[in-house]
Amino acid sequence: MKAAAVLRIARKAARRTHHSIEEIPGRGKGSHRTFRVLDTAGMEVARFQLTSHSKDVSWGVLRSIEQRLEDLFGAKWMEDQ
Repeated sequence: MKAAAVLRIARKAARRTHHSIEEIPGRGKGSHRTFRVLDTAGMEVARFQLTSHSKDVSWGVLRSIEQRLEDLFGAKWMEDQ
């Protein structure tokens, strides 16, 4: 799965649970981009990183993102898409 697809799925899950996702500019090294999940009050509740490479995201990174956001979006939230 490409990083853009992972971000699209995460944003869809965030909208479903009344959260939003935004990139933190200037954070991360090289092609790594850091994103934060915000609640309805605009408070940060989670962070995750993705690369902007054209290659697929590794299964380890996918699993890490899924686990990190599971408390917010529910179990197996990436599989629902």
